[in-house]
Amino acid sequence: MIIFLYGKDTYRLKQKLKEIAEEYKKKHKSGLNFKVSEGKEINFEDLKNEFSSISMFKEKKLFVLLNSFSNSKFKEDFIGRGSVFVDSQNILVFCEEEVSLKDKLFNFLKDRAKTEHFEPLTLEQTKRWAKKEFSSAGTEIDNAALNKLAEFVGNDLWRMKKEIDKLVSYVQGKEVREKDVESLVFPVFDSNIFATIDAIAKKEKKKAAGLIKRHLENGDSVPYLLSMVSYQLRNIISVKDAKEKTAGQLEMRPFVFRQSVAQAKQFSLEELKNLYQKILNLDADIKTGRIGPEVALDLLIFDI
Repeated sequence: MIIFLYGKDTYRLKQKLKEIAEEYKKKHKSGLNFKVSEGKEINFEDLKNEFSSISMFKEKKLFVLLNSFSNSKFKEDFIGRGSVFVDSQNILVFCEEEVSLKDKLFNFLKDRAKTEHFEPLTLEQTKRWAKKEFSSAGTEIDNAALNKLAEFVGNDLWRMKKEIDKLVSYVQGKEVREKDVESLVFPVFDSNIFATIDAIAKKEKKKAAGLIKRHLENGDSVPYLLSMVSYQLRNIISVKDAKEKTAGQLEMRPFVFRQSVAQAKQFSLEELKNLYQKILNLDADIKTGRIGPEVALDLLIFDI
């Protein structure tokens, strides 16, 4: 039997591989027939002979091949003679992060193996995945917090799992709220947001509109864009209020801290707070359906 796992979502890919290995180990305790081989180390003849030999404990064998697509000699041999693995009671697992759909070994496996493709999740899929992870940890998260978490982290599930663990530990059995996410999670920061805020600060409506349009063309949603602007405004307000405090004291990344210090000079504290409140109001109006996302951006640009 051949199992073929591939895809750019390496978190779910590795979790599936772990699940297969753990299920196997529950049934086959000796551990002598479980083997993991890496790319260039794999020799077809050695693999075939070892895979086909009779197990001392009459156990099924589980062999995992990582990055074998990088081994051109192995690929050539497997395409020519790999059918011997298909009907075996033993299990051969191919695990690949990136493959070409034109690759001959890919097409060989696609037709003969039990295949799972792990594509990066969409925003909605990521939210469903995260909510399930919170439930598994015995913790609930409200919708506003879940939306904010997905906006801040994106579909990087390695980081998402770390942030979920951090939030679960922080709330200690209580429901995760939006303020908890804002307090503990740093967003994936698009450095272009600094240019957008500079244009807003200088009241350059045409330039700000053009930059916002570019964000939207790059796939950023309006709620995400508003959350990024409000996040950076909070940073600027923190810098403005704190004066002599360092990036570490403000729990701010050095790059963001430097940009915030520079941008703080362009605003009065009152202007910052007014703009921040305006964005919060627009975000709330979008969420309650009072205005559409595009209208919210038009109002933001009109009012600067």
